[in-house]
Order: sequence, then structure tokens, then C-alpha cells
Amino acid sequence: MHTLSIALNHAEERTGAQKGATRIIALTTEVPISLLQMHTYVGASSRLQGLAWGAEDLSAVLGAKTNREPDGNWTSPYRLARDLCLLTAAAADTQPIDTVFVDFRDAQGFRVEASTAARDGFTAKMAIHPNQVAVINEIFTPAAEEIAVSEEIVKAFADNPDAGVLGIRGQMVDRAHVARAERILARAKAVTPGT
Repeated sequence: MHTLSIALNHAEERTGAQKGATRIIALTTEVPISLLQMHTYVGASSRLQGLAWGAEDLSAVLGAKTNREPDGNWTSPYRLARDLCLLTAAAADTQPIDTVFVDFRDAQGFRVEASTAARDGFTAKMAIHPNQVAVINEIFTPAAEEIAVSEEIVKAFADNPDAGVLGIRGQMVDRAHVARAERILARAKAVTPGT
């Protein structure tokens, strides 16, 4: 990552582009050694925009007969790759991006997998077919109710700066909820600039 960042610095200088303008989205799990070195992405480059994971190339390298259970869920090695991508992206303060869903004719399966990824903390999903883009945008764009609750949490703690815990909508919320709410609001703003 560091070598790539240096190369991008030189390329930007040569072309007159703004330094640091080129962002990096790293596909992090194509080979087994990358899984063992995921921690190296943390603090590796200010250019890092996101971490994505992939199951298809990894399954070829592992020699796996399949990467899915009969019910469509990931088998153990791919759950590990997925989880490490998500955790490392959080540690690196960058966007976690879920892998492709290769059965592009299975719209319902795709929707379920994308919803599960969003539930678990992924903020995007790679598409393998143009028909998947609308579903990705729908699922990973914060909903109006999610934005409203997030705004309420942020405001409540801004109005009560010494509070450690507050009750909002019948739920106990603390500073961890504020951090999550702020991330949701930042994503919503990125999707709809000027909000």
C-alpha cells in the first residue's frame, strides 16, 4: 500500500493532479497470505477509501469445491475473510465493501445478502451486473427513519454534553451510539451533498 501511495504521488505530480486526489479501494482477500496480513492496512495510507473482499479468486487458490453452503451462506473460510475485511476496515477507519454476488439472476438472494451485509456494518457492495446497482443503492443508502433517529441521538448528546447515557425512544443509548449515528449521517450526506 505504501509503495502504491508513493507511485500515485509521483503520477499526480507528473500530471498536475492535486496531491492525494487518487483514492485506493483495496481488494484484500484474493490470496491466503493477505488474510494473515490484514492488519497492515490499518494506517497504511491516507488514500485508503475502502477495503473489499473477494471469495472467487480465494476459492480458486484454496482449491475449494465451493465457497457456499447448500443454503447459500458462506462456508467457514469465506466467513473468516468477510469478517476480517469488515473488522480491518473499521480499524482502518475506512469503508467496508462486501463482495460480489455472482448469481446475478437470483435477485432475491442478492437482496438478502446485501441486506445482511448492511446489517453487519458493510457500507457498500460490489456489483457484478448492472441490475444489482439499484438494489445496492437502496440498501446501503441510509433510510429517512435511520437518519431521523441518528439526528435525534446526536442532538440529544450535544444538548447534554456531560451525559454518559440517555434514553431515546425507549432505548438506552451511549457514546457508542453517537459514533454510529455520526457515521450514518456522514454516509447520508455523502449520498445527498448539501444536506
